[in-house]
Amino acid sequence: MSWRRGLPRFLGVALLWGLESPPVAAAVTSSSMPGSDLPPPDSAWRAREGEPGSAQPRAEAGSPQPERLQPPLPQRAVDAEHENALDEMERMFARFGQAADVTHKTMRDLLVLEAVRGRELLQRHYEARLREHQAKLRLLRSKAIARYEQFLEQYPNDPNWTPEITLRLAELTFEAASARLARQQDAWDKEFEAWQLRADADEAAAGDPPASPQPDYSRPVALYREVAQNFPRYQHVDAAMYMMGSLLFESEQFDASRQSFLALTCPARFPVPLADGSNVRTSDRVRAAEYTDCEPAHPDSKYLSESWLRVGEVHYDMDELDPALAAYEAATSDPEDRLYPAALIRVAWTLYLKRSFELAAVKLDEFIRYADRVEGTDEGAGAAEFRDEAVRYLAKSYVEEDWNDDGRRDRVWGVARVDRDYAQRQDEPHVPEIYAALGDLFAFQTEFALAIDTWEQVLRRWPTFAQAPAVQSKVMQAYLALHDEDGATRARDALATGYLRGTDWFYANETDPDAIEAGFALAEDALVAAAIDHHTQAQRLRQANDPGAAAEYAIAARAYEAFLERFPQAPSAYEYRFQLAESFYYSEQFARAAEEYIHVRDSNLDDRLQQDAAEGVIFAYEAYVEAEEKAGRFTLNDLPETASDAPLEALPLPPIADGLRAAYDDFVALLPDAESVPLMRYQAARISQRYYDFADAEARFVGIIEQHCDDNIAIKAGQAILNSYVARGDLEGTQAWTKKLMGFGCGTGEELAKFAGELKTLGNAVRFEEATRLYEAGEFEAAADRYVALVAQAPDDPHADRALNNAAVAYEKIGRFGSATTTYERIYTRYPASEFADDALLRTGFNHARFFEFEDAVRKYLKLAESEDFKDSEHRLVALKNAAGLLESLQDYERSSQLYRQWSESADDPAQKAEAAYRAAAVLGKAKRPKRAIREYQRYLAEHGDAPSEAERATEAWLRIGEAYAGLGDRKAAERAWAECIRTFQARGLKMATQAADYPAQAQFLLSEYELDKVLNFKVKGRRLEKDAKKLFDSVLAVSRSYDAIHPYRRIEWTLAAMFRRGYAFETVATKVREAPVPRQLKEYSEAWFAYKDLIDAEMQRFEDKAISLYEETLKRSREFQMSNQWTRRARERLNLFRPADYKLVRDPALELQVEDLR
Repeated sequence: MSWRRGLPRFLGVALLWGLESPPVAAAVTSSSMPGSDLPPPDSAWRAREGEPGSAQPRAEAGSPQPERLQPPLPQRAVDAEHENALDEMERMFARFGQAADVTHKTMRDLLVLEAVRGRELLQRHYEARLREHQAKLRLLRSKAIARYEQFLEQYPNDPNWTPEITLRLAELTFEAASARLARQQDAWDKEFEAWQLRADADEAAAGDPPASPQPDYSRPVALYREVAQNFPRYQHVDAAMYMMGSLLFESEQFDASRQSFLALTCPARFPVPLADGSNVRTSDRVRAAEYTDCEPAHPDSKYLSESWLRVGEVHYDMDELDPALAAYEAATSDPEDRLYPAALIRVAWTLYLKRSFELAAVKLDEFIRYADRVEGTDEGAGAAEFRDEAVRYLAKSYVEEDWNDDGRRDRVWGVARVDRDYAQRQDEPHVPEIYAALGDLFAFQTEFALAIDTWEQVLRRWPTFAQAPAVQSKVMQAYLALHDEDGATRARDALATGYLRGTDWFYANETDPDAIEAGFALAEDALVAAAIDHHTQAQRLRQANDPGAAAEYAIAARAYEAFLERFPQAPSAYEYRFQLAESFYYSEQFARAAEEYIHVRDSNLDDRLQQDAAEGVIFAYEAYVEAEEKAGRFTLNDLPETASDAPLEALPLPPIADGLRAAYDDFVALLPDAESVPLMRYQAARISQRYYDFADAEARFVGIIEQHCDDNIAIKAGQAILNSYVARGDLEGTQAWTKKLMGFGCGTGEELAKFAGELKTLGNAVRFEEATRLYEAGEFEAAADRYVALVAQAPDDPHADRALNNAAVAYEKIGRFGSATTTYERIYTRYPASEFADDALLRTGFNHARFFEFEDAVRKYLKLAESEDFKDSEHRLVALKNAAGLLESLQDYERSSQLYRQWSESADDPAQKAEAAYRAAAVLGKAKRPKRAIREYQRYLAEHGDAPSEAERATEAWLRIGEAYAGLGDRKAAERAWAECIRTFQARGLKMATQAADYPAQAQFLLSEYELDKVLNFKVKGRRLEKDAKKLFDSVLAVSRSYDAIHPYRRIEWTLAAMFRRGYAFETVATKVREAPVPRQLKEYSEAWFAYKDLIDAEMQRFEDKAISLYEETLKRSREFQMSNQWTRRARERLNLFRPADYKLVRDPALELQVEDLR
């Protein structure tokens, strides 16, 4: 079975394009491509293989192969009976098709014959009646003309009836002339047809063609003129002048025709033209100013606007643009007139021809807005006819570079000029059309870069513009003209995906079916080309292991999907659906890939890709399961590794697992002879087993063993059956199946021998499980004895070490630590390569330490920590740490420090390295080796002190360094260390009122003690009493401030100590001053001497009072925090001296328990 992922097999669909607006792309061959009115450049539009519009397929390797596409195959037969039934059905359909074709041809021929016969009968019938009616009409018309002429002879000037009859007579004579002209035209047509036949036979002998008939409207024109000249107040005189102008125009008397219309619209300046033409002014003698401020003879006439239009047309045809413009502008005087849009567009066109581009742009814009406003109404029909042309001319106006006619390009032109004029009107619906048309003109001038920039502005500003697909198509075409393949691909992608159902553009235009249909047509043609390009590019990227391949596959998938949504029954749908599945798979949309693979696998259209699709379903589901597991949304259930306490009831299959099992089953059903069928059956059975459907799983596994016993997959099936019984704790079933599998002897080669050996050891495994059950039941001694007996019977069993380990643990459970230790020793001596050897050695050390056999424990730990046999053990650091700790307990501080240092150097964890380095220094402090302790502390600080996690220990390290220096008598070094302790605490951002605050509090206390020493050692001399007393007072103030610096740390022990020592400082000062010698000049026991003593005593009483208050505060705080220590006891002692009645002494306990400081 091939587990490859196939290259795409599909056909590229050519896309046609052109820059004419609106472009409509269609999938046709190059020979049927519609021509463009725009002349393409010599090279820009050359067809290239594989490009949309070229109608030429790709030829490079890995490209789609059109010749591989085939018509859909007939439905496949399942078996021979089904095949016979299909053959009979095909013959039946063939007979039915032949009969239907014959019937259809017969009916068609009969309908044609009957239609021709019926048409001839109708034509003869109606021609006869028509000739009859026409003859009657001519007779009645001639009689009416005669009667009207007779009336006019009798009443030539009757103001009421003469003009009315004259007008009617003119109409009848006009009809007669028209009918006569029609008969002459019919005769001329026959004569010309005969001449054409003679000319085809002999051109020279045929002679000149017959002259065409000319209209003769002289009689009706004369009658209309009589009405206009003789009866100017007649109510229908405007109609007479209008008809006279129209007939003169038809007679090609253009100046007389123009003046007839002007006699209606501007009678003050232009009289009715006389018959001899003496008062007719030729058009070149008329100035545009004469058409302004005209007052019509009949302001309410419905012919005014049309008359002005006809006047303008005459001038326009003669290239007399100024008077034509004036006439057109006069025709726009009434916006409600039905001809207003025709007049307005002519004004705009005339301004454009006059190169008045700015005014032309204004009028064109006005016309477009008018057309949009009246769209859908009766008035809008005429405007709609010219709207698109108006948009194009508006764009032409803006593309003109020289609006001021100075011969140079204007500073602002083109798109910039449109931006300026429409900056505040971007929301008007026609504005994007202007930009789009401007881009069309740039493209027409082969300025494709400008065109692309303009069109892309349209797409950015108005993404839901109805014509956006057409604009996007033009962008693609322009990129192709520039040979910019990347740009064309981007544009094609946007066209293929941005205008389909469900996009913003679709919802914005869903009420415009024409726009939707045009957009879909363009998008559809781009879809397949985009899909092919991106699929091919994705394959290249995947082969290069480029992570960008997934994104390319996702784009190809969207294009394939959109195509199939629009063309689900296309001949290439089978191929494209497979490629859609492939694209989903490689873009990691596995669930959707599985759905599409299933469509292809089960398709009746073809079976060429059935095996690939069947494999694809499995691949997709397997990848889907893996992805969902990785994302944490799904976990494929599995059998417990050990027997479960609770019964394993069958679980419902999740949809993912059910789909995967069905994929395996369907593969087996569709391709029973495939090489991978045994594996597929095994995987399906495993899913049933994972969800505890043991009956179904066992039946499937048994089927594999019976039908594929020579395949090593049968061994896995047997193992799975045994696992299911083990998981259920069914030892009897396990033993029974072990015997069955030995009898089957399935598998080949080394796998067969290996499995046979595994079955032999299965008995030991069952006994092992029995011991395990005893252990789990709490019968530890019986379990341990069973484990030990198992090892005695089968010392070489692969699980012997595990059995010993379990036995040792069971002995520990019942307190038989000696037996446990002996059993652990058997593991690392008898099975040194066991995975339990290092753990056994570690547990041996634990047990020795448990019974205070510290030296033995240390030896075991060091063997584990230092022996090469256990260099890869994860317990080496634990053993090293334990050994160092035991040596510390044994007060072998030197060796303990070395092991701590070794632990620090061996550990990978920064926290462990730091802890070990610190403890290496701390034990040296216990060893009374201050200099070495200082060096170790400094090494710790250098290597680990800056770590954020070591802030507290770094603070304590400086405290201990200071203590070591103090022990060496180096006061300055000690003070520097303690000051650094305080600074480190503050710099590292440690919090007050925490354990870490103990260290700076103690450091500050020790610094204060040095200050207190100055007070305690100060001697006051009588002869310098005043100076000495001042120095003493200054010192005690400094001491007080130093002790006060301890309080912010909010550590009660050091706060009590500071309060007591402050009190003691004040008490000491009072005592020293009192005991100071009295100045010699005061005679002993004289009045002055006693006065001096009283004065000193009174002053020092305040110091004593301060000391007493601090002692009392110390006791108060100690009671508040329920703490008693040396400072509270000493405070009570001092208070007992001053106030024995209030503060009695408390006896110390006979025995004081102390906890060893292990820091």
